[in-house]
Amino acid sequence: MADPTTVDRLRPGDHVCWTFDDHERHLRALVRFLRKGLEHDQKVLYITDTFLPPAFLAAAQAYGVEVRQPLNDGQLHVTTAEESFLSDGSFEPERALKGWTAAIDQARAEGWSGLRVAADMGWTVRPLVDMGELARYEAQANQIFSAGYAMALCCYDRRLFTHAELERISAAHPGAARAGAGSVEEWEPLLRIRRTPDGVSLDGAADRTNCDALAAVLDPLAAAADDSDTPLVIDVAGLTFADVATARLLAGTVAAGRGRILLRGARPALVELLAVIGSIQAPRAPELTAAKGTPA
Repeated sequence: MADPTTVDRLRPGDHVCWTFDDHERHLRALVRFLRKGLEHDQKVLYITDTFLPPAFLAAAQAYGVEVRQPLNDGQLHVTTAEESFLSDGSFEPERALKGWTAAIDQARAEGWSGLRVAADMGWTVRPLVDMGELARYEAQANQIFSAGYAMALCCYDRRLFTHAELERISAAHPGAARAGAGSVEEWEPLLRIRRTPDGVSLDGAADRTNCDALAAVLDPLAAAADDSDTPLVIDVAGLTFADVATARLLAGTVAAGRGRILLRGARPALVELLAVIGSIQAPRAPELTAAKGTPA
């Protein structure tokens, strides 16, 4: 699994697929994730399907994290999948997404600097959960987390899922941390998607490994542009790499906006790729001016 220290590099707005196959290292990663949240005055929520809540809290305390006061203050909450995702006896994606919005609103109202969520996803292998439905839910969650207040660590035990299932689930997250991540070199989520006052910004690399996550955030932009007083902007100045599928997605989003969505800061390689695709002609307008620097 990824080195436990990898969680130290997560930021508000990140939504990461964290795969593991060792419960002790998973526990260490969760405790680090918890500790950082408490230190940064964030509300911390852990939905466990791996450890019993009392056992996890006792382990965190043994690792030197004082949990009693945060529990009393409402800063820390540890629950189970049965009490959250499956509280009505089945998994309902729309209800779960509304639950995240409500949890964010509550954390804001309580004055916390952010919301930090870790969720064990082993419960999804039960017959009552459809993998396609789960992947769509994970993709749609990016619309919520990309606002930049909350971060989510979705923990998948590789021993419970097929390679194909993990590939599909990973594509619904902007970034994934797999075996070895962070142990040799510094790790960052592959792509960071953030909603901005005038649209969306993209930083990092966009390819087939996070295509569904990006599509879920870009798809609603055309409708949003119709209701906006000014054109919406997809800021790609921080996009260091984009494959052909990503370029097609960007071009299609701009076209769907009918002049109400602008692509800004494209690096030379992306500009050329868009021109080759033919959906957007070689740029002349400022919003399509290639950014100086290393090609994407």
